[in-house]
Amino acid sequence: MSPLAVGGVTRGARLVVRDDPGAALSTLVDALRAERFDVGDDRMSRALSARGSEWIAQDVRIGDPSPTWSSGIMDAALQHTPLAFLPGLRRRATPTVVVASARAHDEGAELVAFSHPTLVGWTTTNDAAHLLTAALDRVEARYAAGLLVAREALRGIANDGAPASQQIVRDVLGWR
Repeated sequence: MSPLAVGGVTRGARLVVRDDPGAALSTLVDALRAERFDVGDDRMSRALSARGSEWIAQDVRIGDPSPTWSSGIMDAALQHTPLAFLPGLRRRATPTVVVASARAHDEGAELVAFSHPTLVGWTTTNDAAHLLTAALDRVEARYAAGLLVAREALRGIANDGAPASQQIVRDVLGWR
């Protein structure tokens, strides 16, 4: 991560777009991939299908969830020094899972993306927030020509069975 990148409070967003839920989810996942997130496996989609959920979802990740002791110490030691401006010595992103999900809506599709920075490791900052925001801005630009109905920032998600909730992320992906 660039030493000038500042973590953020934004944890996610809800967008309503005039599109098919599957196509809208693909647009969101592509935007996240463009911001250096890696696509996860199919556990989330299998779990939602088994539960008969109205949602479809894909998890994406950034950062190494199990850094070595030495890399964690190096990150912590260098992050507030001028050496952090050297690309090879920049700290790694806080391991973060973002769940991108979609379901049918009266206007087309409801998209929800929410980030879950890890609680384990050397840092718990939400430094991937600016990457998620950039991905959401890409989606908004894609649907700008009258296809974007609404965009709402989310600071939290209720544990009500939505794929982006902490409970589902913990139970299905084993993410803490």
